[in-house]
Amino acid sequence: MMKFISKIMTIFLVIIAIIIGGTLYAFKIEPYQVRVKEYQINDTSANKQELRIAQISDTHIKEDYTTENLSKVINKLNASNPDIVVFTGDLYDNYAKYNDDANLINELSKIKSKYGKFAIWGNHDYGGGASIQYPTIMENSGFQLLSNENTEITTDNGKIISLTGIDDSMLGNPSTENLAENINADYKILLSHEPDSLNNYINYDYNLAMSGHSHGGQVNIPFFPSINEAATSTTNLASNYKKGLYHIGENGLQNIFVNSGIGTTHISARFGVTPEISILKISL
Repeated sequence: MMKFISKIMTIFLVIIAIIIGGTLYAFKIEPYQVRVKEYQINDTSANKQELRIAQISDTHIKEDYTTENLSKVINKLNASNPDIVVFTGDLYDNYAKYNDDANLINELSKIKSKYGKFAIWGNHDYGGGASIQYPTIMENSGFQLLSNENTEITTDNGKIISLTGIDDSMLGNPSTENLAENINADYKILLSHEPDSLNNYINYDYNLAMSGHSHGGQVNIPFFPSINEAATSTTNLASNYKKGLYHIGENGLQNIFVNSGIGTTHISARFGVTPEISILKISL
């Protein structure tokens, strides 16, 4: 009997240790890590130029994730030698509660990109007074903020890349007015903060759509989907496309990519979803 009780106590203590260790890891370690992951979007060829598009999203700058933490992300981003940098929204978590514009502009200005830096609106970029400051912050940081508009890049080998950024689908005013089917470009990219809103553009002729918002789920505990959903409420408009690359088809929108984000919201924890700088490689 004593041996049985001893085994039960040992199992109980192990479970408690796992819970405590996992909790400490989720709140104190994983949110402050960052990985660089590369994705090949289309076929490579010796006769084509490879273009490296770096995407970051959902930094959610706040008291427990400041510009000092972001500096580590930017150092890794620059080390990846991107040709284009895209930020897909949610710069601050809650601007009214915490903001540090001067230091944030200083850090974002350090981001290097051969052909330019581009950004779109996220839902958190509208709340708490952020909508007044967000355009100024991005402009002073060297980003071109796209809101229902197109821009173009010409690469060294003469290829034209178009980027279309649409306004936030939750709190903004997304418009398809400038999402013309006849954009004259060799490769067409669509930027939208919420990934599920891309279903509205499935029939549009874009090679690639890039999104964020989902945080990749932010918490991914195997075999506990209900806990994962309860831990974060970022899944509104991010249930069909949560993270990574989705091949849609050859007609209309071809590929959707969802970045897992850098920061956290609602709870300052990540588990099984490491903050990610995504490098999307396309050949032209």
